[in-house]
Amino acid sequence: IGKPQAGETVVVAAASGAGGSVVGQIAKLKSTRVVGIAGGAAKCKYVTDVLGFDACIDHRDPDMATKLSAACPKGIDVY
Repeated sequence: IGKPQAGETVVVAAASGAGGSVVGQIAKLKSTRVVGIAGGAAKCKYVTDVLGFDACIDHRDPDMATKLSAACPKGIDVY
């Protein structure tokens, strides 16, 4: 349903999984800022270092909401 446009912010849940990784990479090809959500530091590192997302937030982090807000300073256009 989402139609990301260049310059928008896309947030992807399960970013390290099969579906989320593809969604994020397609969003990057569309010149969007891509923020992943994954479970654990190792998965977040994979999302940013290997898949090329701009940021990744650990959903287990008790400060997740604050970190998500910081990673999406202009808001979220597509989830």
